[in-house]
Amino acid sequence: MASQATPNEKGFVFRLFVAGNEPHSRIAEANLRDLCESHLRPPFEIEIVDVLESHELALKYRVFLTPALIRVVPEPSVTIFGDLSDTRKVVNTLGLGEYP
Repeated sequence: MASQATPNEKGFVFRLFVAGNEPHSRIAEANLRDLCESHLRPPFEIEIVDVLESHELALKYRVFLTPALIRVVPEPSVTIFGDLSDTRKVVNTLGLGEYP
């Protein structure tokens, strides 16, 4: 098991932009939840934003394709596009610790 990360007392906050029930969006959400459970200590928060319902929020964060994941906390923010299936890349990019 990889080392688990907790950057500060607020933990990690993620905002995942999805497009309805689209398959890649469902896969990205499942992969993010798995990554958080296996690489993070609580607290962590996952906010799901459906761009079909909240397009203003997507425009505010300059999200023009989905799925898109933004690490909100800790700063600076980091954005990753895709279904998050490349675990090593996602863990390293988000700063979730070392991937074995």
